[in-house]
Amino acid sequence: MKIWLKSLRNWGMEWANTKWGAWALFVCAFADASFLPLPTPMFFMALTLLNITKAYKYALFGTLGTLTGALAGYSIGHFAWLDANGEFTAFARFVFENIPGFTEAVYQSIYIQFSKWGLGILFLAPFVPVPYKLFSISFGAFDMNIFLFSLGTLIGQGFRFYLFSFLIIKLGPEVKKLFEFNMKPVAILATACIAITIIAIKVF
Repeated sequence: MKIWLKSLRNWGMEWANTKWGAWALFVCAFADASFLPLPTPMFFMALTLLNITKAYKYALFGTLGTLTGALAGYSIGHFAWLDANGEFTAFARFVFENIPGFTEAVYQSIYIQFSKWGLGILFLAPFVPVPYKLFSISFGAFDMNIFLFSLGTLIGQGFRFYLFSFLIIKLGPEVKKLFEFNMKPVAILATACIAITIIAIKVF
């Protein structure tokens, strides 16, 4: 895992020094929200820490990339997930068998939470350790109102990216210490929680 994090850092450094860094984040966020398991939050943090002056620009590209990717995932769920009889298609079963973390059990769990919380689950999704594509594909299969889905995704994901940008700008060195690349990896949520605590003490 340490090697993986160092590779991510090197990748982030390469993109941070080019004019295409924001677009690389956009593509990463798009794929992560639609069909591929990519570490978008980690890449966003690495990219932003290496170029803090572009923090809010990266937040915008990350948000829009996630939104467009989520709409692609929604389309997959809506058109290719269930057949006319309400059974999983061959494509859905392929995803269950080959995409890490996406199982029938997870799908059913999301359905239960959706039935309970409705749109509200989209505001919690950015802060739980579950790839967003699971929500986008599932909500497409559930035939959720696409406008509400888009709105919930935009607000929830935008809040996450801009919160991380704000914390990085405010805390700078403190956040970097929390995101060292040569130590054992820490969960992005844990990092955010610790950073929020620090900023609450300093600002309030």
